[in-house]
Amino acid sequence: MWVATLSLGVQDMSAEVRLLELLFKIERCLKCYGKFRDYSDEDRVRIRVWSHEGPWFFPPLEDGGVKGFFGTGNIVFVCERPSMRGGRVPDEWDLQFYSLLKKYGFGNAHITDLVKCRGLARAKEEISDYVENCLPFLKEEIEILKPKLLVAVGKVAYKVLNNRIKPQYPNLKIERITHYSYAFRYNKPAKIESDFEKLKKLWLKDDG
Repeated sequence: MWVATLSLGVQDMSAEVRLLELLFKIERCLKCYGKFRDYSDEDRVRIRVWSHEGPWFFPPLEDGGVKGFFGTGNIVFVCERPSMRGGRVPDEWDLQFYSLLKKYGFGNAHITDLVKCRGLARAKEEISDYVENCLPFLKEEIEILKPKLLVAVGKVAYKVLNNRIKPQYPNLKIERITHYSYAFRYNKPAKIESDFEKLKKLWLKDDG
């Protein structure tokens, strides 16, 4: 099936296929990766994967309740960057976020990050270059999906979306919710639940 789609024009391809092509493009990107420059790009990509420093995408749930990066609905959740924490991926906070997406009817939403790779700078002031490198990917996601609503997950994503995306897409609505890792780390589940309640009412009103 994948080979057959390569001959199709962009306008003829489904959103799912175009997202898959974009995923492959992101996986091959080395703009933010400065290590092992004496190796071939192919080997650098491979080494980066081994080191868990490469792109990370929100995976779908096995039961299909949340599609993650493969979501093709009219709403896109935009987080800041992949978790820097080790261990299980998605971790327990990601899974709690998924449970809210499922509970409030956003299972087919597209979920993405401003910065696509793990293992980058931790300090807030050091991520601007990475955001800049990844913005074309986010814009391509928007072009593919033509969403009605962007949901910024946290204040960093909200600032970037308003400063860098809104001017180019003035009719695209942008809302903000509490970042789920903040809510769960500081035991404020009621706050994010309230955000989802408001978001659901807004979305149903807008979509209906």
